[in-house]
Amino acid sequence: MLKKYQIIASLIFVFIFAVAFNINAQTNKFEGYNIILDAPDNHKSAVCAVRYAPSTSNIIISDLDTSTPLNIKPCEGTGTNLTQSGSTASMKGNVGTNRWCFRGEDKKYRISFPGDQYTTKQVIYDWVPTPEKLGIYHIKDFGAVGDGQTDDTMALKTALAFIATRNGGILQFSEGDYVVGKGPNFRPLTLPSGITIQGVSGLHSGATTNNAVRQSPTRITLHGTNRALFRIGECSEKIHIKDIELNSVSNENTYGVEAVGAFISAQDFLFENVVFSSFFRGIYVRGLEVTNLNWQMEYAKVEKCRFIYNRDAGIYTNARNTGWKIVGSLFVNPKKQPGQNANSMHFERASGVMIHDTAGGGFANALGGTFLNILDSGVVTIISSQTEAMTNSIVYNEVENPLAGDYSYPITIINSVFGDPIVFKARRTLVSTGSLYGPNTFQADERLRVYSTGDRFCYDGFTLGCQGAIRSNFDKATIVFMTGQPRDGNVPESPAIFGTDVEFNAPVRMSSVLQNALPTGKPNGSMVYCSNCRRNTPTCQAGGSGAPAMVVNGQWSCL
Repeated sequence: MLKKYQIIASLIFVFIFAVAFNINAQTNKFEGYNIILDAPDNHKSAVCAVRYAPSTSNIIISDLDTSTPLNIKPCEGTGTNLTQSGSTASMKGNVGTNRWCFRGEDKKYRISFPGDQYTTKQVIYDWVPTPEKLGIYHIKDFGAVGDGQTDDTMALKTALAFIATRNGGILQFSEGDYVVGKGPNFRPLTLPSGITIQGVSGLHSGATTNNAVRQSPTRITLHGTNRALFRIGECSEKIHIKDIELNSVSNENTYGVEAVGAFISAQDFLFENVVFSSFFRGIYVRGLEVTNLNWQMEYAKVEKCRFIYNRDAGIYTNARNTGWKIVGSLFVNPKKQPGQNANSMHFERASGVMIHDTAGGGFANALGGTFLNILDSGVVTIISSQTEAMTNSIVYNEVENPLAGDYSYPITIINSVFGDPIVFKARRTLVSTGSLYGPNTFQADERLRVYSTGDRFCYDGFTLGCQGAIRSNFDKATIVFMTGQPRDGNVPESPAIFGTDVEFNAPVRMSSVLQNALPTGKPNGSMVYCSNCRRNTPTCQAGGSGAPAMVVNGQWSCL
């Protein structure tokens, strides 16, 4: 009898184990939508970067682990219709929600379904189980390797699509070099709204840190030419990239982040502590011709970023409504030469630009291009910034477009340092305060209207002064107001300059000196008040009660 009970107990144990094993084998839950994450650049009407295939689409599930049989089942109560045949299965999502859900033994399955008219024929992802904790994900959970050799394109593509289904999340990258673009038919990896891409360091590869490891701890490396690593499309918002290096093997028409659109605006982007290295353009924004470039890509912030050896420009925009704030960033430019503009920033059009605490430059024996190149824009403000070893500091309307230029929107420069040429070729208002320029920095005609207060156009007169240069400042520009400067070592004094149409609302008060202290060497027309001069003396004489004095024919004459 005891033996009989033992056999029954053993059978019960085997049954329970089998059931438990079967349940455990089906514990991985896979759920998602027929999501298409792809920002097109050939559309003729409004198209969001995130779209969905119809619920009637047939979704193919492929087994990526051939060592075990495909054993999947639909999740109960989800409305997922699933049929299995050998190593593949097909399913359709819920008719009302497009959502699908199944359970399987493996850690990853390939999901594919037909795309739409704007994307590839088949949308393919390597889908992973839904994690227990949502919101913060790691790229290696999606199959990325990060060894600098393995192509991690599919892992990144899947991770971005998964986060898009959650309407945002944080995607973390640990140490590694994550390669994308090695495979055929590569398309830019479209960034969904609400995503944060986060690495572990904003150091660029080769930074002079004296560390044995010279590569950036975390970087994503793009292979191939004529392509973008990431793309931002219409209807996109709240995209944040931080603490990572974006790198390109080729600088032949490659872009770190490309934003493209025509109809529906995109807004609120933050690049923080990001390195853009060795691209054609680090960040590239372009509107499409279908709406004459009238796309709004707004509220973009670039903070503490580095742009290293980008062939054409670190930042390049060509959309009519873009607002930018660049703070605490560095541009290291390659040598300007044919086919390599080597610019730091190029704004074909922008509604407003703020540049603060930002520097850029090339090298003494390899001058970069232009620090700030603008065709036309709204308000531009530059604060506490500088550049050196560049062909130009600022160029406005380099191509001399007759429609460029506007007096309504000033370019304001505050407490900045620019020694390389600043060139204006259109109507523009320049407001400059407390900045340092070289003696021949500005190249402009009368269309430039200048308001200058407290600016310096020579180095300290007791150290360098204006040696080796003829100080011309704004020799051709229209000066509305410019404060003067007393003599300072080797730097001669300069008068305050007012525009030609000046009306004072209070009496003008001139400086007062004694007759024997009338300054020498003043140009004709200079005026002071001689407090002890006699009036109406062609050569000012002492002994009077005071008179206005003016330099006429090289000598002081009292009126």
